[in-house]
Amino acid sequence: MHIACICIVRLGLREDTGIDAREKNFPGKPRLQLAIIEMESAGLEEHFFPRGVRQKYRLGEFGAGPFVPNNLFTTHWAEGPGQVTGRSAWSGATVVREDQHAIQLTKEHREELIDALTTFREHNYDLLDINKENFHLPTLGNILERVSEQVYDGEGFVLLRGLNPREFTEEENIIVASGVSVYVGGKFGRQSPTGSMITHLTTLKGIETQAGYYSKQFQTFHNDHACDVISLYCLSPPASGGQVRLASASKTYQDIVETRPDIIPILADSNWIHQTARQKPLYIRRPLLYQTDDGKPFFCFSRAALLEEFRTHRLEGLGLPPLTRTQREALDIVETVADKNSLEIGLQSGDLIFINNLAVLHGRREFEDNEIAKRHMLRLWVHNPERAWKLPNSIKVLRDCLYMDLPDIPGWFIFDPMDPDPTVLQEVTSDNGSCGTLGSSK
Repeated sequence: MHIACICIVRLGLREDTGIDAREKNFPGKPRLQLAIIEMESAGLEEHFFPRGVRQKYRLGEFGAGPFVPNNLFTTHWAEGPGQVTGRSAWSGATVVREDQHAIQLTKEHREELIDALTTFREHNYDLLDINKENFHLPTLGNILERVSEQVYDGEGFVLLRGLNPREFTEEENIIVASGVSVYVGGKFGRQSPTGSMITHLTTLKGIETQAGYYSKQFQTFHNDHACDVISLYCLSPPASGGQVRLASASKTYQDIVETRPDIIPILADSNWIHQTARQKPLYIRRPLLYQTDDGKPFFCFSRAALLEEFRTHRLEGLGLPPLTRTQREALDIVETVADKNSLEIGLQSGDLIFINNLAVLHGRREFEDNEIAKRHMLRLWVHNPERAWKLPNSIKVLRDCLYMDLPDIPGWFIFDPMDPDPTVLQEVTSDNGSCGTLGSSK
């Protein structure tokens, strides 16, 4: 999970010592495996890797393949593309018709979903094992395959409209969301250290003013960790506000290149301090801007993890420098450019939206609940191994840690929104999650 990012960035500062030295002593071993050996020698590995990850890498079960390159711990930024073309580089002005990004489910589609749900429950399948075979959608499944293509290789988002959450129990709604999402990507990611596979995005009594998943506050553009695709199912919208804000990462990057190319190296520099939701380390240094192996630019950040006004008391006395003036300017430019090109969608009850987390920056308008209408969303982190972007190794390791099978963290689903994962609740009330910490603001 996010713990791996911490190790990678920290080791990036000392790669010319411990890791390189151990590479000579352990020829042929993957560099991430050597990183774990190095951390074990310092007694720190438990703070950076889940035990299951350490066991697998120590045994070399993942092989040497993607973890061998010497630039594993570097920024991974070459010159970068000057002109980004294709469907991913859109602006809100060019994607204004609803039929360009929304699919209306028919009565037949809904009946097909109910049949799949009934069969799934009759066989008492484990939700962790849900797949296309045990949640069979013969007609809708073909449409969802095209949705997956558009999310990964097109505009980066698709809205499904027409479900009725009131037809289902809380557990059935989670099964339906999972069953539809599995056609977009066959694996779900863990969203907490304990293995929670789903997050209920709703306000909880006592922490309404806190930033994070359970907040009513305006959320700036950000990414959710290093997940592939965000699946967001609207059980009920708020009384007012709460529109989802989307902005193309490619278009944001391209406009910055055209208007302020001088800030691209700043965004791609590793000297950004991100506070974490962990006790060790309390912060990491890493870039905001990356590119895929085939040159697609993407961002991975959250303002709440960067700005000193959001820093918690745990960072007091460490003498951490604030963002420089140029860093603040660069951060503001990203927000301004993304906002200029953004698209807003007011999710209705029964809407299910898929968002490519790397292709699309996302945010949210502030909202208000009342006794009748209370915002409640179900979030899954979805991964399609066949369609997934080819990421630089430092980010790929992050993504792999979300989706890999870990025997000691098997995964589980929270059915009651009023009973959140305590580890997530602790992080929300103490820190602002982001890529490289844990979770995100939504």
